[in-house]
Amino acid sequence: MKNWGVVVTEYLIRMLRDHGARHIFIGLGALNDPFMSPLSTVDGVGTIVTAFEGGAAYMADGYARASGGIGLCLGIGGPGVLNMTTALAGAKTDRSSVIVISGEVPRSWAGMGGFQDATEAALDDLDVLRPVTGMSLSMSSRQVVPQHVRRAIVHVMSERTPAHLSVPRDVQQAELDAEPRRLPESLLHPRTLDEHALQELIAVLEDPDGQRIVVLAGPGVQQSGATDQLRAFAERFDVPVATTLSGKGTLPETHPLALGVFGYGGSRRAIDTIRSGNVDVLVVVGSGLSQRDTLQWDPAMLPSRTLVQIDSHPTLISRSWPVDLAVVSNPAEVFRRLSTLREAPVLAAGRGARTALLHHVSAGGDARYRTEDTRSEAIPMHPARVVAELRAAFPDDAALCVDSGAHRAWFAEYWDTRQPGTHFSLTNLGPMGGAVPLGIGAKLAQPQRPMLIATGDGCLLMHGMELHTASREQIPVVVAVMNNRSYGNIWFRASKISPRAERLTDIPGIDWVGFARSMGADGERVEQPAQIPAAVARGLAASRPYLLDLIIDKTYPTPVGVWRERQQQWEDND
Repeated sequence: MKNWGVVVTEYLIRMLRDHGARHIFIGLGALNDPFMSPLSTVDGVGTIVTAFEGGAAYMADGYARASGGIGLCLGIGGPGVLNMTTALAGAKTDRSSVIVISGEVPRSWAGMGGFQDATEAALDDLDVLRPVTGMSLSMSSRQVVPQHVRRAIVHVMSERTPAHLSVPRDVQQAELDAEPRRLPESLLHPRTLDEHALQELIAVLEDPDGQRIVVLAGPGVQQSGATDQLRAFAERFDVPVATTLSGKGTLPETHPLALGVFGYGGSRRAIDTIRSGNVDVLVVVGSGLSQRDTLQWDPAMLPSRTLVQIDSHPTLISRSWPVDLAVVSNPAEVFRRLSTLREAPVLAAGRGARTALLHHVSAGGDARYRTEDTRSEAIPMHPARVVAELRAAFPDDAALCVDSGAHRAWFAEYWDTRQPGTHFSLTNLGPMGGAVPLGIGAKLAQPQRPMLIATGDGCLLMHGMELHTASREQIPVVVAVMNNRSYGNIWFRASKISPRAERLTDIPGIDWVGFARSMGADGERVEQPAQIPAAVARGLAASRPYLLDLIIDKTYPTPVGVWRERQQQWEDND
């Protein structure tokens, strides 16, 4: 083998760069000092120093989601990576391809009481991170470095869960006789297809008595690169498409075949269609049918004839209900074949039945619930009006990164996602505060798109310091703070308990614009709906982060009435 004489740290950076990690998000620390040189000298890699290691992991997650590749973060072992655990857990539950590297004490220190020793002989952060990643390994010698990094890359791209690699300081500085080489594309993006299951699916779709077909698309569609193929299938045969919240925008929500979101934060059109009892075949693709994706496991969503699930991961199939047909395949391959079927006379003839289903539901009212609220002139502002004004002020290709809280439901309902791959949210674990760093990472992956980060005042208390990161790096994002001076969702429940319980949810007045400016950003306070368009225009024109402090009323119930009804029924039947 040719002697390349490359240092381990440089090998790792080059290897991960060549697999799509063009930005590295890092919390500085002595145990990672040997990485400083390659981070400063390797071409094609941007290094983003974050305010907090948790922010680094969220940024890597956002970068992975928006790029479709690997998000890379770096922190010291022990306190550094332990600060990342919540963000990594969010990435795991949402199936995001994040690799975290941690610097560890030299091997000769292990278990000797050394400062920040987190080896298996001491704190053992490998064991701590295993539950929130899919793989946690120590690069215990230079000889295992190439194998371990290859294994981590294949793991995150195939399993869609994070991987953790711990690298002792003495191993970081060792030399390798190895050349960084990109892995075969067939290993990173396998085009697996179960031909027998596909033929069974075609038979289902060609059943003359089952032509009221609806697709429910989850995040696995975009993760597998199946967006265009699904759209081609839907358009060829006029098949309506609903999405889960995490799959929002897979089919642009302005498309005539788009039903919108089904489940938590769902649209009336999607919920009424799927729960109508008139769906013969429901094709679920890229969704594990979680609690929120099923309206609290509502059996009313089950089709009258056939439930189909398509996913590359068999463990995500039949988690909620037995399926009639499981297709364990890459969704892109399935819909590529379906969209190019040479003969599908029954499926083609079924357009009329599907069109009639859509017309019947559309006749029942607006596509969304309470659209009149989007025209409210109330002061403090109605959240629905705020979201409607923001959507109108941003271009079609804008990306939205939305935090966890009451504002998630408002944006789910009233923000049209007009292009695939432009809606980002920590939907399954739902940790508060992650949207600011998540949005920074996503913006770096899609720099050409305007980025709106929608968050709440309670969320901004948690990771608002990352505005400093975005300011220092001159990353232009617009941060919309839905400011109700409260932990809004919790206030709704506390208000039914007692005035003292309500006071626990208060967030006393904070000058968020002043805070943003102290971080090197800019912004303005907005109290009236008519002020929003001009404020957004100023934000989009800024070359640095721009914060909009949007003063809203907390007393309006979120537009998730069907969800609340189902939740109450579930609790009553327990």
